[in-house]
Amino acid sequence: MTNTFLPRFFVYVGLLILVLPVPGIAQEFDPDPRPTDASNAKSPPKSSLVEEPKPELKRPASPGEATEVQIMIYVIDIDEINSADQSFAASIYYEARWKNHLLQHPGPGPLHVDLSDIWNPRLTIIGQQNAWKSYPESAEILPDGTVINRQKVWGHFSQPLNLRDFPFDRQELSIQLVAPGLSEKQVVMVPLVGDLGRSSNLAKHFSLPDFDILSFQANAASYYPDQTPVGVAGFEMRIQVARQPDYYILKVILPLCLIVIMSWLPRWLNPEQSGTNIGISTSAFLTLVAYLFAITVLLPRISYITRIDRFIMLSTLTVFSGLIQTVTNTYLLKGESIQNKRLVAQMDFWSRSLYPLILVAVILISFVF
Repeated sequence: MTNTFLPRFFVYVGLLILVLPVPGIAQEFDPDPRPTDASNAKSPPKSSLVEEPKPELKRPASPGEATEVQIMIYVIDIDEINSADQSFAASIYYEARWKNHLLQHPGPGPLHVDLSDIWNPRLTIIGQQNAWKSYPESAEILPDGTVINRQKVWGHFSQPLNLRDFPFDRQELSIQLVAPGLSEKQVVMVPLVGDLGRSSNLAKHFSLPDFDILSFQANAASYYPDQTPVGVAGFEMRIQVARQPDYYILKVILPLCLIVIMSWLPRWLNPEQSGTNIGISTSAFLTLVAYLFAITVLLPRISYITRIDRFIMLSTLTVFSGLIQTVTNTYLLKGESIQNKRLVAQMDFWSRSLYPLILVAVILISFVF
């Protein structure tokens, strides 16, 4: 037993010497020595995000003065105006110029830099729902320090529309460039006249199928997101358009007029043919209801009443009144009374003149007054 105990004892002692650290040796061979001073341990590391301020990122203006930014907007195309969604789709080109004397260079040609490397007004379009840009976010710097930013955007833009006169309405589309975070006291936007004398304008022809372009205006216009007296620097182009009503006249108004005329045909037939008269009046009313379901997709989904809504409601009441008169005539003729027959004949006689007058009145009330 003694012979086996001693070897095991020496083995255990050797393992303990290898495992337990020796203070002197540990400090000498420590691969990652750390300072033990408390003050050094609490000092935060230097942030890699903090950089020296760059002069080219500062707004180029004297103290107390605003930076002048020249703006030009050119509308290449307007694809559609969606009355139901209160939006329009357009292809827009805009150009902005400003001077920064710190960016002057010997030239002779211009320099091209990223917009993020220099100060820029961060132009954006108000009401932009979605947009795709054609050019990279870069700027062209001329030798005299003039910075030129060009961009082409296609997208959908929200536009509140007043559709009370639909489909004979006129609308105003707004394309407003703003400089977020820069007030009208910091940046002044003015119209730009290019090297060839070009300024804000519209293309001669648009692919807009149901509107006519009337006129446009382009000038500086601050944007006021709230009730504060100081607005955000901006430049706005307003385009006046008028809807072409021919489509709605042929697809909605004229068919409804024919249905209304159909409803008074029983006034010209023998009132004693009750089955034929009721069939015509009922068919006219059911045709009107079915037609209203079919044209729902053509009408704007809004809460207030438009001119065409008024015409549809009055036409429906006219057709329904014709159905009520036919049923009344049938009821009066059941008794085979001579007096009732005379009354029915008088109502039909006056209705032949009254119904056309009612249709004319419905058209005038709906689309004129």
